[in-house]
Amino acid sequence: MPDSPFSRSPWSDAFADALSLLLPVWCAGCDRPGRALCPACISGFDGPQPRLLAPGLPLWSLGRHTGSNARVIRALKEEGRTGVARPLGHLLAGALDAAGWRDAPLVPVPASRAALRRRGYAVPELLAHHTGRSVLRLLRVSGRPADQRDLGRRERERNVVGTLAVRPPRHARASAAVVLVDDVATTGATLREAHRVLAAAGVVACGAVSATDTPRRYSPALPE
Repeated sequence: MPDSPFSRSPWSDAFADALSLLLPVWCAGCDRPGRALCPACISGFDGPQPRLLAPGLPLWSLGRHTGSNARVIRALKEEGRTGVARPLGHLLAGALDAAGWRDAPLVPVPASRAALRRRGYAVPELLAHHTGRSVLRLLRVSGRPADQRDLGRRERERNVVGTLAVRPPRHARASAAVVLVDDVATTGATLREAHRVLAAAGVVACGAVSATDTPRRYSPALPE
């Protein structure tokens, strides 16, 4: 049986064990010493979970935004634990393969200026680069949306309209079909806005991937 796209090489495990002796680390999901993300918490991202955000915009996520998965994402976004981006990027590469998007360049959702100042890095872009795939920075922030965390679905949709723009046309023509990348997909409002502005510029986004997902009843799973 071929290896799962989510399996790890025994050589990478051995290297991680040796490295942990020199540079002690602990798991972002459970605080177990030795790895930035231990095998048990990696298994918590239980594989590609597709749902439809909008016509023509399927989303494939690595797992639900609960438990250790949510702790891992919080550590990456709020605690500066950038080391977890490498194993998550490896898992996202497997999701891209499972979705049939092996050769499509990735377009990360851009971080707000406030988030960049606070963290010093853009989480979706960091994840995209760790997939080992081609990354195109086609999108830029063009507005200042309110904090999305306390907004409902309709409020989120209105909040993100006009907040993204496509970089100059010469960059947008770099690819005919791309895949969007985000860290957490909740209502999908930001990904739909990214899909819309890219389409208006003549760039087809054939789908999206995210590290975690919080699906709602109004967003059905894709048919198998």
